[in-house]
Amino acid sequence: MLNTGYIHLGNKVPGSVQAAAGPDHKILPFPADSFSKPASGSNQVGESRGWLRFFSVTRFSPFFDVDTSDVLWRICYSLLPYKGDFVEKIGHKPDIYGPFWICTTLVFVAAALGNFASYLTHNLKEQPWEYDIDKVTWSAGMFYGYSFVVPLVFYYVLNHFGVTSHVVQLWCLYGYSLFIFIPASFLSAVPVDIFRWVIAGITGVVSATFLALNMRSHIRSHSNKWLLYVAIVFLMQLGMALVLKL
Repeated sequence: MLNTGYIHLGNKVPGSVQAAAGPDHKILPFPADSFSKPASGSNQVGESRGWLRFFSVTRFSPFFDVDTSDVLWRICYSLLPYKGDFVEKIGHKPDIYGPFWICTTLVFVAAALGNFASYLTHNLKEQPWEYDIDKVTWSAGMFYGYSFVVPLVFYYVLNHFGVTSHVVQLWCLYGYSLFIFIPASFLSAVPVDIFRWVIAGITGVVSATFLALNMRSHIRSHSNKWLLYVAIVFLMQLGMALVLKL
């Protein structure tokens, strides 16, 4: 009988039977696990911690570390536009928890009440009416986009001109400035066009004044173009009120 030889595995596999050793048997050890550990000299871990760190949970968790009393106080303070010291009051503890839920509430409130106002208008005119589901998408794009993109743009513009600012502070400021649009949305459901314009005007002026005065107190001592920045902030917030009315 010919002896073909046996191959012996260096690491035993559970449930296997060890082969008998022949005169020319070979030992083939298992290679090291190359999946659980990166290869030597690999910068895979470093790359995964590069720009993706901006989106990590640990990076933004401090900005959600607020309690109900903090959020309620900031909401109430946003309804006092003449003070202009909101940024100083929040100090080094800005949050994006309140702004996130303010925008989320606005998305559904504006969509629902917009359809309700449309229903009342069509009902008074005895016209057929259909629910417009696109209002939800439109509201989400408008409120989330405005409260995220506009502060981000201002952050880069201000830093370009040497004005020290923090993007989370701007997100916080813009987010709380939108709270007044929530009660205004309920009042705008009244099917009287003149009343809606009055509500939109008051809401826009209060919200825009809150933003403008806080931006002025923050950048006036850092740039001689502060009046231009404040005017842009004021007009854009008025535009938001106009868009919400329409």
